[in-house]
Amino acid sequence: MCTLASDTFSDIVFKTDAEGFVLQASQGIEYLALNESNGRFPLLIPPRLFDLLAPEHVSLVQAELALAAAGNTERGWIEIRIDSGTESGRWYALRLTPANDRHGSDHVLGILRDVHERRMLEDKLFMARMTDPLTALTNRPAFDAMLEHVTTSGQEGCLGLFEIDHFRAINHRLGYDFGDEVLVGFSQVLRVVMRTGDTLSRIGDAQFAVLFLETETHHADELARQVQEVFAGDLPAGKVTLPLSATAGIAEIGRCPNDTLHRAEMAMVLGKATGSGAVKGERRRGAYQPALPTRAAESRLKRAG
Repeated sequence: MCTLASDTFSDIVFKTDAEGFVLQASQGIEYLALNESNGRFPLLIPPRLFDLLAPEHVSLVQAELALAAAGNTERGWIEIRIDSGTESGRWYALRLTPANDRHGSDHVLGILRDVHERRMLEDKLFMARMTDPLTALTNRPAFDAMLEHVTTSGQEGCLGLFEIDHFRAINHRLGYDFGDEVLVGFSQVLRVVMRTGDTLSRIGDAQFAVLFLETETHHADELARQVQEVFAGDLPAGKVTLPLSATAGIAEIGRCPNDTLHRAEMAMVLGKATGSGAVKGERRRGAYQPALPTRAAESRLKRAG
């Protein structure tokens, strides 16, 4: 296979035919096409562009190649992931343009540009913007965006809201550091009880939300009850004992995010007013008395679903 000049391995220049077989390429292509059969030796058989890609990007590149081979010069950059050779899992930007050969062939010129470090940095920044730093759950902006998407896309399920009871008293009597440990403890209880597909968020000082997609109300109620029972206990605070509990409110997901959130909030308010929304610590007195709210025996905790 003939090679094309390229100053760096981060920019790989190549030429393909209309079927995607690489006819010429700069040296960096070998690092993308290495496999168990060819080891680290120069390529004797031209690789096919599609064989280098992660499966989810093959159809996109096939469409781009067809357009470029047909003479479309308006192609921009797309970002794809390599699934071959020593660079497997790495992100590249790809641009395909007609080769404009003298003989009117349908060959295509391509450039692969390494953008992996930028993608990783963007992912980290995105996670930082969307994650609550204390509990590592998604934060309020992320929750609002997810609820908006779920309601406007017509998905069915339930929204669960939770609030740790008497949280101001916990902060006042035991200090903010211990209050933070209570918050982290509640987030860990959510992770243990809730199912893999449930979306967990911290949306306020002592408020949490769970999106239960494709879940009936009675099932969401049962999961919420399990969270309350695992979390409930007694906290010693000097000469007094503070009950550790959380109130829950469940509402079916509607077609409006504000309405869905309002109905869940009203269910939680009603639970606080009637006492039906909380499992109080004294109901489990002696069964679970944590120094921190995450000290429940894990053998008693079963992941739902």
